[in-house]
Amino acid sequence: MSSSPPSTADAQPPLRWSRADAAAATAYAVVAFWMLSRLFVDPRGTYLSQGVQDQQAFEWYFGATAHSLATFSNPLFSTLQNHPTGVNMLANATVMGLGIPFAPITLTLGPHWTFLLIEWLGFAATAWCWYALFVRRMGAHRAAAFIGGLFVGFSPAMVSHGNGHPNFLAQFLVPVIIDRLIDLGQAHPRRLVWRKGTVLGLVVTWQLWMGEEVLLLAAVGIAIAALAMLVQRRLPWRTMLPGVAIGVLTTVLLFAFPLWWQFAGPQSYTSMWQPVATNDLASLWGRATRTIGADPWASAALSMNRTEENAFFGVPLWPVLLGLVVLLLRRPVVRASALVVLVSVWLSLGSEVTLHGKATSIPGLWSLVADLPLFESVLPTRLTLVTVPAAAAILVAALDWAIRRSWGPTRVRVRQHSGDPIWQRWGPLGVIGVAVTLALAPMVPTRLWADPRPVVPEFFTSGDWRSYLDGGAVLGVPPPDIVDMRANDWQASARWEFPLVEGYFMGPDGSGSGVGSGVADGSVDGAIAGCCAEETAAGGDVSTVDDSVAEEGARSCAASAIGGSASRGVLHPKARTQPPIPTSHRRGFEIGFITMTIA
Repeated sequence: MSSSPPSTADAQPPLRWSRADAAAATAYAVVAFWMLSRLFVDPRGTYLSQGVQDQQAFEWYFGATAHSLATFSNPLFSTLQNHPTGVNMLANATVMGLGIPFAPITLTLGPHWTFLLIEWLGFAATAWCWYALFVRRMGAHRAAAFIGGLFVGFSPAMVSHGNGHPNFLAQFLVPVIIDRLIDLGQAHPRRLVWRKGTVLGLVVTWQLWMGEEVLLLAAVGIAIAALAMLVQRRLPWRTMLPGVAIGVLTTVLLFAFPLWWQFAGPQSYTSMWQPVATNDLASLWGRATRTIGADPWASAALSMNRTEENAFFGVPLWPVLLGLVVLLLRRPVVRASALVVLVSVWLSLGSEVTLHGKATSIPGLWSLVADLPLFESVLPTRLTLVTVPAAAAILVAALDWAIRRSWGPTRVRVRQHSGDPIWQRWGPLGVIGVAVTLALAPMVPTRLWADPRPVVPEFFTSGDWRSYLDGGAVLGVPPPDIVDMRANDWQASARWEFPLVEGYFMGPDGSGSGVGSGVADGSVDGAIAGCCAEETAAGGDVSTVDDSVAEEGARSCAASAIGGSASRGVLHPKARTQPPIPTSHRRGFEIGFITMTIA
């Protein structure tokens, strides 16, 4: 009998799910809870600080979406930031595909809980859906599939994005899309082809509402794998084509208007500047910040920031993968996965491969696609998010082969081979099990770090702010940006009843290019000095809660430069006789606040 493993690509998917699948889902949920346990202790009072202010940005997206639904407003546009010009929600990573169904939680428990639960769901559901795909479409043993799901769901890249990018954490629809594509490769009656193609289109549309870049990265991986299977004559493309066409048509019909709004609606932009963000060659075998025993400073030297540690696989994974590919080279799924790993890693290295920040003579692949539509706004470093599930598929195939060789597909076979030497029965499982353990050990994650969130002043939590604002907006000093979004917490505590001037968002810079944070025309900063002098000369009351930032409080005078007319004495209450803000309500004001009335 030949000892070469049969192809799992031909394995029939199981007809029914079992208790083991529920146990796997529970285990993933527990691990996800542990990863976020520091945040679960106090969701309102802590935040994931290694993501800077990204968590607060997504909390605002969730809050603005829920507020739009509650007030029957247009959820595609909001003036709760950048008042009165507003923010194009679809031109930002608003994750509406989850923000809308989670809106009741946002409105009752607050956006902090929505962010936390979506992060928890992202970790656990992504891991389980890949596990389910390995079981269903590779016919893998559930123990092997569990390890694969664990690797994908809690890889260094996923943990890194867990610091504040729920749009990249919630990847659970990607394996569902792959499953639907594989299903379309089977012969079906025409009526079922229409139904299954429509389902594919619905799932793709949902993913577009959750995160377009994740779908683009998935498409890259699927295209590479499909090409590999096509060359091996294992891709029934003629059978798949009608269903795929129906899926594309469904997606176009459902997402055409949102896509137009994103690129041609108010406050839209057609291109976006991105910093040079490629993977350093050394990051492929480096250690990520949130892994056991890692040096965070060494990780920082090889990455863009703590939320973009997209590689960091450790040293052992690469020789293990090479050995397993050689062992299982006859399997089409392994060959295809190996090609995905190779191409995605190479693309992630950019146009010029660097090693510890220094250029090498190794050419990169990114220059071949950098100028293609959609790719000009993609960070190459994120291509290793495609690498992870492909590498996991190789590990799963190897573990599955070793388990079945040792245990057999049934207990009957185990009894039949009970007389075999121990090394012959358990040797392959032992060797591959140890190899996979060594490969994954450098990537064992640690819990995400959370720090205390600045206290929201009682002035806002008590509702006293209403006495100082008459149909206007609030300008925080300094305004919300990538390093300080406390004003957004104030707004959320007031249930989004007042808008904010400026903010942390993506908007047009006047040339059609998207820029992050601030106000589109930058007129606030330019109007400060003149407005302050004018207000003082007019005898107005320009003040802030904290006298130490009184000078910065002059920013309030810039209200007239934002497209409206501001009353004199922009900090005055509705009536000049309104008493000053009580000292007891000033707690938590480490920065000033300004109220203004804008027509």
